[in-house]
Amino acid sequence: MWNAPDRNASKQVKIPVLGTGEHPTLHDSMKKTGLFLLLLLLQPVLALSQQDTLLITADALRDGRAFVRSIVISVPGIDLVAQGHARYRLADDPAFAVRNFNDSAWQPLDSLSDISLLQGHASWLRFDLHVDPKLAGTSADLNIFSQGAMEVYFNGELVEHFGTMPVHGAGNGYSSAPFVPRRKMRLRFVGDGAPESIAIRFVHHPIFLEGELPLAFTLHLPEVEVAVEQMEDSTLLQYGLFVGINLIILLLAGVIMSRSTRDRSWLMLALFSLFMALVGVTNIPPKGNFDLSLGTVSAISLLNPVVYPLALFFLVVVMRALFATVDRKSVLLFGTFTVLMIIASYEPFFDPQGSHNLDAWFTILFFFEVARQAVRAVRSKVHGSWVIGIGAVLFIINGVFLEQYYQYTGNEMARGLRTFLRFSYYLTMPVTIAIFLAVRSAHQSRLLARQRDELDKEVHERTAELRQEKERSEELLRNILPEEVAAELKAKGSADAQLIEQVTVLFTDFKGFTEMSEKLTAKELVADIHECFSAFDRIMEKHGIEKIKTIGDAYMAAGGLPTPNSTHAVDVVKAALEICDFISEGKVRKLAAGLPYFEIRIGVHTGPVVAGIVGVKKFAYDIWGDTVNTASRMESSGEVGQVNISEATYDLVKDATASIGTPAFLFTPRGKVQAKGKGEMEMYFVSSTNSI
Repeated sequence: MWNAPDRNASKQVKIPVLGTGEHPTLHDSMKKTGLFLLLLLLQPVLALSQQDTLLITADALRDGRAFVRSIVISVPGIDLVAQGHARYRLADDPAFAVRNFNDSAWQPLDSLSDISLLQGHASWLRFDLHVDPKLAGTSADLNIFSQGAMEVYFNGELVEHFGTMPVHGAGNGYSSAPFVPRRKMRLRFVGDGAPESIAIRFVHHPIFLEGELPLAFTLHLPEVEVAVEQMEDSTLLQYGLFVGINLIILLLAGVIMSRSTRDRSWLMLALFSLFMALVGVTNIPPKGNFDLSLGTVSAISLLNPVVYPLALFFLVVVMRALFATVDRKSVLLFGTFTVLMIIASYEPFFDPQGSHNLDAWFTILFFFEVARQAVRAVRSKVHGSWVIGIGAVLFIINGVFLEQYYQYTGNEMARGLRTFLRFSYYLTMPVTIAIFLAVRSAHQSRLLARQRDELDKEVHERTAELRQEKERSEELLRNILPEEVAAELKAKGSADAQLIEQVTVLFTDFKGFTEMSEKLTAKELVADIHECFSAFDRIMEKHGIEKIKTIGDAYMAAGGLPTPNSTHAVDVVKAALEICDFISEGKVRKLAAGLPYFEIRIGVHTGPVVAGIVGVKKFAYDIWGDTVNTASRMESSGEVGQVNISEATYDLVKDATASIGTPAFLFTPRGKVQAKGKGEMEMYFVSSTNSI
């Protein structure tokens, strides 16, 4: 976890000022000069005797344990901080990089927490190495974990630098200092018997100047680097998997919520998975040699203490939503714990040690509530609660005990154990809760289906009992009949057929219906036909025309029945023109949407018909006669988008006028047109004057 370094106790460091004091006499100067020359001759011997040097051997590189901070694991090698007898100096001088520089007067580095740095000023670290001559010409990899700018010197030669370092003796060197999770550089030992040195010139941003200095130095054989990179890749893959699965659960919960808003458990699970994913994101160890800006590191450091308490809060809420009640008191209580836990995580408000302890106590409170709800669910034998029980056990064991093992003991865990802990921590509760909700939903669906079947059976039985007594009336209600015919049927139980001397019959048919049926699904086709025929029904009702029937994609209606009237021809022609307009508008709309569309032919003829009811169980009102056949021929002999009328109909509507006295219709004579089975007949296309 990336945590913000301690920023509580800033320390002022005084740097001695050189060149102060009284002027010496000539005698004193000669004596000091002689002493200086003697010390200069003895310097190599004194330096070797006074300085602590780290013995570098093949066995040490192969059998030692070096701590790789970016992935929190040890590998074969040497930990220079723990074993290198490092010395540091809060000053800046290019001479500090020299191989044989005498650093015996520098401060020994027992711990990185011992260093208090000046803001923006460069400081130095040195590691003096006694290399086994057998390693002469041998290479080793130096790995550095850092949060600042740095220059690395080996035996006085600059081998690596990153970030912007200040001019020697100047400040403001942290302006572009990066976060470096792991920087690798290759060193080649001289092995000439003389001490070799690693000198580090570094400067850190003020945010990293208090508490433990974020530095780590490891030295190992080049072949170890392959294993380190593999472990980094594995760790990244694991965290990526953790975050990805939580986001999938979040998406699943969101989809289910969009379909049903009754169960708030899915909402709580979505929020819990969201913050668990954020916890995983804020804990992802960055890949080595990948520089991050200080702003990014700071944002992550500030975000991490927030998302984890919120994840625990929503975990408690979702557990209570599943197995108890989510009331205002519980939400207020655990919401208060969450806020206090977040505050305790930011060390500026508390003593660092005390804040960690307070944070741990709040975590235990949340875990206790999770355990309590899991036990409650298991004891109550809620269907599928054992899944939650397993997840809670793994989550709590990891969070309370095992995950803190390394932090408080400093001992490493086996790699497989750490992997198991990561999986159990990040995935067990989101996955088990999602499984439980899915199991519960399936169980509830089965119960509802069973209840629905029982209810349907009961309704069916009761309906069957009533069906015999009300069969005649139910049959009549299911059939659409003219009012006069329906009244006669109810009164007498039958209706007499009628010969009506003059009726205007309308036929419609869709062009290319077969081709349309091949382009559309059955559901889409039925929906389009339903839309059209419903509009036709409304138009017929508007003009007082009786719908007779539909046959496939054909529509049949008649005006002037069952009660004769004098306006039936005009009424039918007006209705036919409105149908054309409706189909034309639909064509334009569907063309714009790139959808298939209907086109229509309409035929109208006037003449006598016989009307009556046919059928035994399901009555149907129908008409018969040559007029019906002729109207059908008017439709089949017409053209798409036109209303084709016979001479008989034309004689009845040619003189029709609009309300303002103008002609109601326009006619296009077609002359004699061959009609199937009828020979040649006079036909007319009729259109509206737009004044009716």
